Amino acid sequence: MPTPRRWRGALAPTSSFSALVLLSLLSVGEARAQEAGDPSGAAVAAPAPSSGVVPPVLVSKPEAVYPPEALATKVEGAVKLLLTLDEEGRVTRAQVVEGLGHGLDEAAVDALAKARFTPAMQDGTPVACQFEFIHHFVLTRPPESAPQEVAETPATVDEAPEAEAPAEPSAESKSPAFTSIVRGKATEARVLVRGSEAVDVVELEKAHARAEDLAEVLTRASAVQVQRTGGLGSRTQLSLGGLSGDQVRVLLDGVPIEYSPYVYGLGSVPVSLIRQMEVFNGVVPVRLATDALGGAIHLRSDLAAAQTGASLSLQAGSFGSYRGTGRATWRAGEHVFLRAAGFHDRARNDYRITVPVDDPVTGRVGPRSLNRSHDAYRGSGGSLEVGVESLPGLDRLVLTGYLGQYDKEVPHDPLMIRPYGAVTSGQESYGVGLRYEVSAHERLKVLAIAGYNQRIGELYDVSNCLYDWYGVCRGTQARAGEIASSPLENTQKRRALFGRVRLLGTLFDAEDLELSLGADDSERTGQNAYLTRLGQEDPLRIPLGLTSGFGGLSHRQTAWEGRLENTLFVKGYVQRFDSGTNARLSETRWAGGFGDTLRFSLTRWLLLKASYERATRMPRVEELFGDGGLLAENTALAPESSHNANLGVELLSWVTPVGRFGANASAGLRDIENLIQLFPGDTTQAYENVDHARSVCAHAGVDWDAPGDWVGLTGAVTWLHFKNLAREGQFARFHGDRMPNMPWLQASGTARFQVSRLLSRDDALVLEWTTRVVGSFDRSWQSVGQGGAKAGVDTQVLHSTALTYRARHERRAYSFSFNLHNLTDAAAFDLVGVQRPGRALSARLTVDL
Repeated sequence: MPTPRRWRGALAPTSSFSALVLLSLLSVGEARAQEAGDPSGAAVAAPAPSSGVVPPVLVSKPEAVYPPEALATKVEGAVKLLLTLDEEGRVTRAQVVEGLGHGLDEAAVDALAKARFTPAMQDGTPVACQFEFIHHFVLTRPPESAPQEVAETPATVDEAPEAEAPAEPSAESKSPAFTSIVRGKATEARVLVRGSEAVDVVELEKAHARAEDLAEVLTRASAVQVQRTGGLGSRTQLSLGGLSGDQVRVLLDGVPIEYSPYVYGLGSVPVSLIRQMEVFNGVVPVRLATDALGGAIHLRSDLAAAQTGASLSLQAGSFGSYRGTGRATWRAGEHVFLRAAGFHDRARNDYRITVPVDDPVTGRVGPRSLNRSHDAYRGSGGSLEVGVESLPGLDRLVLTGYLGQYDKEVPHDPLMIRPYGAVTSGQESYGVGLRYEVSAHERLKVLAIAGYNQRIGELYDVSNCLYDWYGVCRGTQARAGEIASSPLENTQKRRALFGRVRLLGTLFDAEDLELSLGADDSERTGQNAYLTRLGQEDPLRIPLGLTSGFGGLSHRQTAWEGRLENTLFVKGYVQRFDSGTNARLSETRWAGGFGDTLRFSLTRWLLLKASYERATRMPRVEELFGDGGLLAENTALAPESSHNANLGVELLSWVTPVGRFGANASAGLRDIENLIQLFPGDTTQAYENVDHARSVCAHAGVDWDAPGDWVGLTGAVTWLHFKNLAREGQFARFHGDRMPNMPWLQASGTARFQVSRLLSRDDALVLEWTTRVVGSFDRSWQSVGQGGAKAGVDTQVLHSTALTYRARHERRAYSFSFNLHNLTDAAAFDLVGVQRPGRALSARLTVDL
């Protein structure tokens, strides 16, 4: 788990969850300021806690203007704000948490937005942080009549000694006095990192400025292997501990990614719209309410508070690639907000490939370099949110609508053996969602999600031409269809209703008990228009139904003043599929699971972790019934199950005179029964069960930042040994073979050089160099073929570099980035041997307002 997921200010755990959150505060102190020109208005902060954390200190006094409306009605009181400070003590965001109205909220925001602080310090290193400010508006009066209010502080928090406060303003003072009580706030990412779960947290703030996508960031910053099957718009392939496809679930803000505009997969998600990625290795928490075998990737876009502002990102690159992303938020008072986001991508993907081509003169077949043809892509979509929050009996209620549409040309068969010239595909996804949060009781919090989604998939293959790799029709065949022996004019519709409910209860510690429930009910219909016109039987017209249910219960315990944290959980799964054939195929399946996660803190910055889960995953509709085109059906698929175990050690932000270090090492075992594996064929591909398989993986990462942050190094390596141990079934003859299409090694290293304050006080120029190594792998079973006859992919070494300039002016931020991918133009391949783009240049401009 390398540097992107590190938190410089991480603190030691405590004996309860509430203490875990609150004792990681950067400060518990008090500051008072008065009217301009009064020497007694200097800020005062509490002494630093003994944990090495120095709180920020107010160094410039915000000038709050009492609104005329509030003066006329003599309104006084407190405005609570959530402030975000950067590493230099600047206020980057001010949000009203509890307001007074009458113009006082706006006055408080304007005042605090101009405030300056000394940076919060962790072991001598400046850190970004968030604070709650309680800003009291008080009409001028004699000192003895001024209100005396103290911030609420849970009894579990040890108060720092209170510093002596300056005198209150005199009666002659004409400017209102105010008191700001500062309290730090632990972020969700910090709590995750210090918890017991086997999780990598990848922060994306810096990635927003670079011309790269989520797949590239994820590959560098975790043990996940992510590869495209081609250029922009191609499918992304995920592998975690050797497990891939739907075995590694991808979720967006708590729901599967297919219930979103980004139905085309992880590669279609704009990086600028995601704030954080959470990678769960093998053991999936019950709060995600999903069945997964290898782990889960949780994308978070909902971490930022709704504040009025906008952002625009434009990117252009080689092979006709263009990406545009925009988002805007409007805050209507303290309770209502409106958010919108949209994206548009397009690409020709005409990069150079080397394929065997017939010589027109001699007729001999030999390798030839040419431009890839018939691989264009276009995608666009957006979402709109309307929300209300902080109302009596309601924490938050958000209604979301979204739409995504994708068109993609299919250039060849799955193994890149036979070229296509007229096959096209398309995807469309739209729906609505509703999110609800309420603190029903001081010991109970309820979070619920419900929604409707409809997806439409299209696959057209109606040409009778025989195309070559140049995209030229060299002949014709009697019947149309390049993929199969008959044309495909397939349209499929899938409608789904889904819901998730989380109940967070408090037995002994805050939110130490959690119950999660989830349900998905979907149906699929479709048709092949070609078969319909001929009056022939169309298998796509058979309606398919799939209902899935999930239930999970977890309890977290802490001991030894929080040094030990343990979470025990149980899970249950149910699935029913129904096919409306004449024989009417239907079946209901039940399964259960359980597990435990454990964390022990040797010191404040050194953690030991262990986790185990008996996991089960039910087959998906496409795995059972195919897609009527490139994916064949296999209704005999059985659910897959696995014993997943992890051991790890983490060094969190160890500050030394020569810089800040972080490191981690982990090992994982996956012992799998009835493994569901995708096996590509000459024209189509299908999912099959492998009776028994075992994956052993190890991952290590290290990062270092020099004092002053002018240079940094990050490295990660993942080793994988994934073997087939089947003794029954069709794969028993390959017993002992390594699983095909699984590289045994993945490694990456990044060197970063940064120069700050080039043109202004708030800018930086960053140069990064990244080298990635992907180990060799076989494209078929290890025991098939000998010597040069074996189909495989050699070790790949790929280099890339990026130059990024970013600047900030008040609340506005700008960045411009150049990226050069695959610098040496080395041959690059995906996990089944399809050639990926060579050297490519891209540039990205981002503006935040």
